[in-house]
Amino acid sequence: MPHVAVAQVPIPDVPGIRLGENRLDFPGSRERFDSLLCCLHDSNAHLNILHIGGSHVQAGTFPHRLRENIGAARGMLFPWKTIRSNAPADYSLTSSGSWEKSRCLEPSPTEQLGMSGAAAITTDADASLQLMLPAQYAFRRLHVIGKAEGGAEPYLVSSWGDTLTAKQNDDDFLFTLDSPDSLCTIAFRGMADSGRFVLRGIYPEGNRPITYNESGVNGASVPSWLRCELLSTELSLLCPPDLVIFGIGINDANVPPSHFNAEAFKTSYRCLMDEIRKANPKACFLFITNNDCWLRSGRQRRILNRNTQKVEQAMMELARECDGAVWDQFRIMGGYGSSNRWVSAHLMNRDHIHFLRPGYELLADLLSNALYNEVQEARSPKE
Repeated sequence: MPHVAVAQVPIPDVPGIRLGENRLDFPGSRERFDSLLCCLHDSNAHLNILHIGGSHVQAGTFPHRLRENIGAARGMLFPWKTIRSNAPADYSLTSSGSWEKSRCLEPSPTEQLGMSGAAAITTDADASLQLMLPAQYAFRRLHVIGKAEGGAEPYLVSSWGDTLTAKQNDDDFLFTLDSPDSLCTIAFRGMADSGRFVLRGIYPEGNRPITYNESGVNGASVPSWLRCELLSTELSLLCPPDLVIFGIGINDANVPPSHFNAEAFKTSYRCLMDEIRKANPKACFLFITNNDCWLRSGRQRRILNRNTQKVEQAMMELARECDGAVWDQFRIMGGYGSSNRWVSAHLMNRDHIHFLRPGYELLADLLSNALYNEVQEARSPKE
């Protein structure tokens, strides 16, 4: 199935949005990015996209809208509701039995973590997971990523009742189906005595040239993702990223202005980029700046977060170093104080940090248009 080339999306009239600023900035060279952008217009190109961040990504609306605009396959899944957290609405992954959790927010995670930033752990013989995807994301190969201990072993029951055993390669349990399916159950053998399974994610192999993976954990900062010691291993196995969209920074900057250390922030980002380059040394990096937001000051008072512009500057400097790109969300939405207008327009939550569904969809459409314009620029003849 050929993918839908990135195209322009109609944007509603929202007071204060600076549409003239809706572009990708290239503080360094754009040569490497131009090659990647041309691939977004090529139906024969195979690309892996990784969108990594915090709650803006875990919520799923922003990355999924962009995924649909690009026409990409689904990518990594995680049973967030199983560990009592919010989950994206574009797929269903429910569970039975008893499960524990580990996340990269912990100073010392109890489990090794990978590209989902979390793990769901069970010792329950009755534990299972029920996966339901939209038909357009049907799969013939399904990876269950996790560590099996004490004789535990996952198996899969397809929607037509076939029971399948996985081909195991270390922490990758690969199920191969006879025909595409979008509904299945994953259960476990060998749990009765000392069996234990640590699930880090479920990866359906799609049938589209572009795959869009989202990796978001509520509250995650750049150091949070540095605790995911299996990140590069799993990316290498499943989807070495050609384009990495960084949406990390809102939690790093959620501190009093005197406590935000821009140099430490950039150092952490460099370490994270180095980890990702282990999976693909040629990966291109796109930084999304923080949105205008409020910062808690005292028990009930909130003030404008003045760290936002510091993050913006830090990302410009990082993009210059790696010949990456910056999508300046802060400037596009209107700069300091613009969150008030977004709240009034019913695009943003009253916490002045998170967006409502229409707001996330609008941001994704704006980024789609910025990508579209850059694709046209990359494809135009150079003098």
